[in-house]
Amino acid sequence: MRRAALVVVFAVFFASAAHADVSTDATPKTLFDKGATALRDGAVDEAVEVFEALADRGFVHPDASFDRSLSYLGRVRAGLERPGDLGRAAAALEETLLFRPDDREAESALELVRAEVARRRARTGSPADVEARPTLERAMLGIASEWTWSILAAFSSFALTLGLLMRMVALTRDEARVREGRPPDTGPEGVLHLASQIAIPIGGACLLVFAVLAVGSRHLRLTTREGVVVVPEAHLVTDRGALTSAAPIPEAARVELGEQRGSLVRVRWGSIEGWTQSDAVRRLARP
Repeated sequence: MRRAALVVVFAVFFASAAHADVSTDATPKTLFDKGATALRDGAVDEAVEVFEALADRGFVHPDASFDRSLSYLGRVRAGLERPGDLGRAAAALEETLLFRPDDREAESALELVRAEVARRRARTGSPADVEARPTLERAMLGIASEWTWSILAAFSSFALTLGLLMRMVALTRDEARVREGRPPDTGPEGVLHLASQIAIPIGGACLLVFAVLAVGSRHLRLTTREGVVVVPEAHLVTDRGALTSAAPIPEAARVELGEQRGSLVRVRWGSIEGWTQSDAVRRLARP
């Protein structure tokens, strides 16, 4: 059903631009139904207004985000496009995938949106890249969540502790044999020595690595948010607002958002980092 809706929206070449009467006392369900009806009827401007009103009220649901993207795409195909509509559609699709990572339709639609942005940029002679490769540290932190790294660090700590205990037991038994005038045993005590020599360095190294990754993932979660560029190009400036020589970030690109100062927000796109106008990016809702 949703795939059919996506095809219909991409095929629509008309729209009845109607003003959406969004009542302040309307329930989220009422608004969602109103937006879905407007979308089905081709009233894409009304659908955009209704689904944006839902988002402004803090209502987050993958179906609402997906339909919001269809509204913007419908406006593009109807010839009613406004600057940033493709970026806003990409943001809605990214939001859908945050809440429903296995949504193949949203994933395919997002690829189509970014391919269209890349095509337009290539036509104007601008770099066509819309997606940037993360830096090595971001890639490492993104492999797993902070809880996964924390659990792995806990197992590493257990292995290190077990290795230290085996070493203490083996040394105690060796000392006892020496006091009795006997040579250290190569039996179970020797096995304990060998096991501890393996467990201690491996457990210690893994504990250090996983602990750093857990702390880094937590810091990244607490200090950054995901966002999408919703203007044709997000130009980077200094924290005082002066334009920099860095290449602008293209529409529909997914970025990390950090500290905000007044009307500026710090963004990171791959290895490119700087400040831009906060209204040039849209923050994604978190699950």
